[in-house]
Amino acid sequence: MNAVATILAGGIDVYLWPLSRERFPKFLLPLEPDGSMLQSTLQRLAPVLPPERIAIATTAALAHLLRTHLPDFPPEQFIIEPLARGTAPCLALSTLWWEQHYPPETVLILLPADHAIANLGEYHQSLELAVRAASAYWRPVVLGLPPQRPETRFGYIQIESEPSFPHEGLFRVRTFAEKPDPETAHRFLESGDFLWNSGILVLPLGKVWELLERYCPEYYALFAPLRSCSAEPSAIERIYRQLRPLSLERGLLEAAATEMLALRCSFDWSDVGTWDEVYRRSLKDPRGNVLHGDAIAVDITGCFVSALGGKPIALVGVSNLIVIDSEDALLICPRGESERVAELVRYLRRKKIRRLL
Repeated sequence: MNAVATILAGGIDVYLWPLSRERFPKFLLPLEPDGSMLQSTLQRLAPVLPPERIAIATTAALAHLLRTHLPDFPPEQFIIEPLARGTAPCLALSTLWWEQHYPPETVLILLPADHAIANLGEYHQSLELAVRAASAYWRPVVLGLPPQRPETRFGYIQIESEPSFPHEGLFRVRTFAEKPDPETAHRFLESGDFLWNSGILVLPLGKVWELLERYCPEYYALFAPLRSCSAEPSAIERIYRQLRPLSLERGLLEAAATEMLALRCSFDWSDVGTWDEVYRRSLKDPRGNVLHGDAIAVDITGCFVSALGGKPIALVGVSNLIVIDSEDALLICPRGESERVAELVRYLRRKKIRRLL
């Protein structure tokens, strides 16, 4: 494939507290059979791209942690953002970085570090098809999955009712929709023309600059002049200090929706964004329990227990609980309510209880 990949590993996810913290993001948790989600993301790319065509974008605050976590990953393949400013500037910086090594027609695969994917053969076929389509049509291609349930935590892509291109599963995009309320999510599911947004974006390097110039002119004005020179870290930091935080979805994809294509994929995907989702994807015992660590269970059903905090956790006669123990905090909530962990984290921030963040 005439492609390169940037793994986005700079964000902080609050939903898997207390194991995930500001200084230990979700993608470093050992939630996958073969390690962390970041390690799995790298391993999934290995069959389709050589190591020199894979980079990891992270922030200066997390760079040392990631280098320790991935001791065999080439240090020169890290793209370091001086500050966290969202995924839109990360796309610009990543494009600038890759253009130092590859021509503008090279296709960039931008993908999150903290998602779980199965059916790897179908995943690799989808990536290869998306790269070919992005190159042939000079358009961004986003990978989407047919929704399996009325999920309120995922973004959605509305597509045309019929494929518009010769490639099977390739559709014009009508619009993007961010996380809907339950009623809207049911409507999306029933309509048949919405896909879950996987967050995986595929587009030529040169196309990035066209989109930025058209839809994010303030970003284009700051980054584009650096294309003709070697971008020093000090110049990048000056730019980042002028940037407002902006997500790729809000800043670019929604505005450029009608220029984009969506590839309807069939691999198994999840953003693993809550403890309920971790439970859903886990192997369960005959009573529907998932028990990790030193968990003692007597007559419990449908529980997810992570007892990795250094002490035994005992449960008796309870059902449908999530119990997550860490060295300094214990979370207990009903299954089905773990999205509210974000409320708890916001409370900790308001109260400035930094030791738990």
